[in-house]
Amino acid sequence: MTTAPTDLPWRRIALWGFALNAFWEFAQCTVLYDMWDWGFWRATVWMWGAIFGDILIVLSVVSLARLLTGTQHVLRMDRQAFGALLGVGLVAAVLLEWAAQVLDLWKYSSRMPTLDVLGREVGLSPILQVTLLPLLSTYLACKTFQTTGTSTLW
Repeated sequence: MTTAPTDLPWRRIALWGFALNAFWEFAQCTVLYDMWDWGFWRATVWMWGAIFGDILIVLSVVSLARLLTGTQHVLRMDRQAFGALLGVGLVAAVLLEWAAQVLDLWKYSSRMPTLDVLGREVGLSPILQVTLLPLLSTYLACKTFQTTGTSTLW
């Protein structure tokens, strides 16, 4: 007899978050951000810092969505979970990107599509990233978790 899982597969969510965000960051960074005058080590450290920060964002978005809907909704990835993950992700994305622009943490290249948010131009690509990748990380983690029926990392 098997029992239903009582918690989310956090390690899988983090691993999917790492993989998806690493791909996204490396795909967009050289095209959409103004980093060409940075030295190799500065750019490398900044990129890996961004990726690990993205993992924390993924886990935070999932945690808040779980608080709003409950663990079982997120495990099933039902409509409530999708809505909560998208909503929390979108709010987090806009706030984080707006704050990054206020703090002047990075500059966009002319290719970055932007939106005006409270008088600041914020990048559409990072907003999509923080809105969609926590949802996708959780979906992939929960579906593989259900398929294997195990709480181990793999």
